[in-house]
Amino acid sequence: MLKFKRIAETLLEQIEKGDFSLSGLPSERILAEGLTANRLTVQKALALLADKGVIHKLKNGRYAISPKRAGKKQNLRIAFLVPPAFTSGNIRMWYEELLAYTDKRDIFFRPFLFVHWNDASISDILSTFDGVFIVPAAEEIPPDTLRKLQSTNGLVMLNTDMSHAHILSVALFPRIFVRQALDRLAQLSHKSIACLHIQSDVSDVLMDRIDQWKSWSVPNKNKAPLIKADIDASDEGDIFLDSQIKAGCLKGATAVFCTTIHAAIALIRACKNNGIDPEKDIAICTIDDEGIGMHSTPSVSCFRTPDVQKILQPIFNWIKAGGNVRDWKESLLVGPSSLEIYEGETSHSPLGTEKQAE
Repeated sequence: MLKFKRIAETLLEQIEKGDFSLSGLPSERILAEGLTANRLTVQKALALLADKGVIHKLKNGRYAISPKRAGKKQNLRIAFLVPPAFTSGNIRMWYEELLAYTDKRDIFFRPFLFVHWNDASISDILSTFDGVFIVPAAEEIPPDTLRKLQSTNGLVMLNTDMSHAHILSVALFPRIFVRQALDRLAQLSHKSIACLHIQSDVSDVLMDRIDQWKSWSVPNKNKAPLIKADIDASDEGDIFLDSQIKAGCLKGATAVFCTTIHAAIALIRACKNNGIDPEKDIAICTIDDEGIGMHSTPSVSCFRTPDVQKILQPIFNWIKAGGNVRDWKESLLVGPSSLEIYEGETSHSPLGTEKQAE
């Protein structure tokens, strides 16, 4: 194949995958440098793409990507904006669900990373795409950035509740299910339920889970402790908990509610290191297993993930209609009304009791 045709194919792939979504098509000189080719070869490649309608020439002689090509058949462009939490099962889940939805409908979809809320790329993304799904960073949103988010059509906040700021939000595991998880432990005759939170960053969702545990504990006379540390659960959790268990942090507790699956798995390891059997001696549960809790050994009790595709459908219809928050007729906090409980191997009554949930 002639070199200019190979370059044309490379550029076509980059265009269709959204590599030039924010910057636009670079100049011939920059393309030639990036593709290690001379400008004449790049010119031939660009001319070939122009003949196919992929790009078109502007009055200044530069090329631009044709709108229909950039947006595909429906001319709908969707961005997925996430912080660099590369090991997050939750982010992976959202990426796969959004990719599945857009791919089936031939909608243009592109993920982006942002390092902080004042990242210069955020404004470009908000102004370029028809819909933007954001997994928020842990830090507080600055006022200027919040105003930009509030004035952007088609904006959806994932994993957090920003409905109070008039931003459409999706919570797959709303706060009510924390109480349901605790009520389930109470049905199994647990009266002393500790709360475990080990996380290296701050999250409103996780802090709210702690608050829900605290508010549930008052009327239920739960005196078990909150075990909390600002550490990475995956790397340091079992070591921290090993020392805490030796110091008696679980003394008197018959169950532990964990704010994350990573905390639950760290607790399982620490318990086993100290001769405590999670399948008999202490019950462990969490809310969202992030795709790993049901497959751990032992498996962790949690809620099953709802049908995300069903939740996404009305949101995409809203984006296609313009994405103005005033046109959203339902609650600005979107989520399931009910969730199915997965009874893992860590779900059991306290030792010495016979009572089981009906």
